[in-house]
Amino acid sequence: MRKSQEVIGLSIIHRYTGKQLGTVSDVLFDSANVWQGILLEQGGLFKRRKFIPAKRLCSVGMDAVVVESEADIQDLPKEAESWIGLCSGEKKLKGRTIMLSNGRELGMVENVYFQEEVGTLVGYEVSEGLLADLRQGRKVLRCAQPLVWGGDVLIAPLDGIRIKES
Repeated sequence: MRKSQEVIGLSIIHRYTGKQLGTVSDVLFDSANVWQGILLEQGGLFKRRKFIPAKRLCSVGMDAVVVESEADIQDLPKEAESWIGLCSGEKKLKGRTIMLSNGRELGMVENVYFQEEVGTLVGYEVSEGLLADLRQGRKVLRCAQPLVWGGDVLIAPLDGIRIKES
């Protein structure tokens, strides 16, 4: 299980040449909470955002993301318009409120946890504000089924969730 913030900022390295191809700028998920891949930023005079599908990544290590070929770097596909990133896009996850279906607010998303081998989002790191984070720490919400990613808030069902200290 990986934290998205552990992946964002990693260098993307070509497996056979060792060439740095860019830097991970975000992780992208579809509406079923399935990890679709990474958004990367390539250097140069005009920085361009590109995409590498999760299935094209050789490995996501502690220090770098490794790919087989530069051909793995693609333009964002049309279906990416409905995908959600942690840090980018109109509906980014970070900073959005998580609420239980009974109307109880849990806090705001600071990070997400996903399993790169399986490709699923498995948890959310939730902040109740700076003072609460300092006193109690952040909480991790794990849910057996995907949350509803609404326009303004994320809604978690009452059943099948676990909340624990991070």
